[in-house]
Amino acid sequence: MADYQPGTPKLQEQDLQGKVAIVTGATKGIGRAIALDLSTRGCSILGTYSSPQSAHNFDTLSHTVGDLYQDPYSSRASSVTPGSNAPTFKGVVADITSLPSVGTVLRDFGGKIDILVLNAAVNVRPRVGEASEADVARSLMRNVQWPVVLVENLVRQRCFNANSRVVAISSDRVRDPSPGSTLFTSTKSALESLTRCWSLELPLLFPGTTSNAISVGLTDTPGLRSYPPAAVSALKAARLAKVKVAEGGRLGYAEDVADVVGWLVGEKSRWVTGSVVAANGGAEYVGGAS
Repeated sequence: MADYQPGTPKLQEQDLQGKVAIVTGATKGIGRAIALDLSTRGCSILGTYSSPQSAHNFDTLSHTVGDLYQDPYSSRASSVTPGSNAPTFKGVVADITSLPSVGTVLRDFGGKIDILVLNAAVNVRPRVGEASEADVARSLMRNVQWPVVLVENLVRQRCFNANSRVVAISSDRVRDPSPGSTLFTSTKSALESLTRCWSLELPLLFPGTTSNAISVGLTDTPGLRSYPPAAVSALKAARLAKVKVAEGGRLGYAEDVADVVGWLVGEKSRWVTGSVVAANGGAEYVGGAS
């Protein structure tokens, strides 16, 4: 895992210029890669994170993207004028699921959003009979209740624009559970169900809006690196051989997932909703055997 280094950030086609995205868990791993992809396409970012320590990571991301817009040689997008059109970044440590705080944090963006990426999650792995009440409460709160309350309040305050995009990060574990994955798998299953329900109701209030989930496979993230080496080796032995797009398999990278999210939040995905899209190199098929 230590051998992988992401490419140097570059500005892209400014197809999200003027749009606003909420990205939960935006300071590292998949969330950071998503925030970087969207912002280099012109999208302003309201990023959430769980601790004040993560504020530094978010500030670094903000400065990195801001510098790209100042440097005329950093851009491959000829439509970008150096020093102009730079997206706005706002980081939020506190819980934004409460009704008053949603309006407060969105005030800098005119009270409206175009993209919601539900990336933040808790992944605890007690085996059945070993889960504590805290394990259960944290998993349900962060992985199910938090997204529900956030979307409810965004809808009540009419924060979504027409043609908005909701994308929830799910997991291959929904289709291929393992011992110890009960809480994580069940809450991610609930999140996928939520995206399907939202795909029915959100367009009635905000025409053209879509809602999808992404099934993510084994991916090189800070979370995976925090596991004991023996656990990582066991996961790789079980999962990498199932990857189809690379001979011998490989870990997914955060950018692999961010690119799929990037497509789902764009105009070209306007006819895709209520779906679970696999971003796993073919390691696990959605709706069929692998």
